[in-house]
Amino acid sequence: MQGKIHFLIVLVLIISCNKSEDVPVYETWNSLNEMEYWFPVRPVPEEKPSLGSFPWAGITSHHILAHEYLDAYFFYLSQMREIKTFYILSPDHFSLSLQPYSLTNGSWNSGIGLVESDVNKVRSLAKALEVPLDTDVFLYEHGISALMPYIKNYFPSAKVVTIIHGRVPEVNTLISGKLTDALELEFNEAGKQENFLLISADFSHGENREITNNFDIDSRRYLEDTVNVSWNFVCCDNRAGIYILNRLGKKNLKSSILYHTNSWEISGQQEDDITSYFFVFFGDE
Repeated sequence: MQGKIHFLIVLVLIISCNKSEDVPVYETWNSLNEMEYWFPVRPVPEEKPSLGSFPWAGITSHHILAHEYLDAYFFYLSQMREIKTFYILSPDHFSLSLQPYSLTNGSWNSGIGLVESDVNKVRSLAKALEVPLDTDVFLYEHGISALMPYIKNYFPSAKVVTIIHGRVPEVNTLISGKLTDALELEFNEAGKQENFLLISADFSHGENREITNNFDIDSRRYLEDTVNVSWNFVCCDNRAGIYILNRLGKKNLKSSILYHTNSWEISGQQEDDITSYFFVFFGDE
């Protein structure tokens, strides 16, 4: 009898240990068929990227209004390199995070298949940051979900590590510095060969054409010369992401601005409430 009881206890433990953890699935604009603000435009690159270059980081918008630019950005990226894992940094748009950094083991329904988290890398990062998973906040964060259909389309086998970090527009350099330290090994020379750091960011918000232009002039100063210009000049909703990019770049970032546009130029609407967009690739000098 005791042997049977022992066998049952062992069996229950084996089943418990092998029971897969709950993995949330998040919807995207494409899975919900919600592209309601699409305007057909034909993006013209400022600087057509060299297909022989090897970017390891980039900045892209998370507004579907800029769909044509987003699609072209990921197309060019797919022509330049393969990517195993995207590390995506998004601002906490709605201040819903329960931790300094929110991570998830979830997947995204891109409308053309699931984009899955790289679970081992997520667990490793959560351990380094000393935070539990905070999965619910990802239900509402378009800074992450907006990008998934493009990733699935152009990098169908890629996985993601998604990080919601930083209130808008403050930067806590101690918190951001800890995240930078945790990402160092993923973006050393070996890590750059399989990983890509994607800063999800929109730039000047809610201003007229003149003020938007002035803010973008300041942002461009850094984006064109990351070595000699402070990241503090950047006016965007993910300044924490810019800070982390700058730290990981170690004063050795070579930038290439693919596109610069804004919501007024795309739509011709809301001239006094403009959001601007930069699409940038970064590699090593």
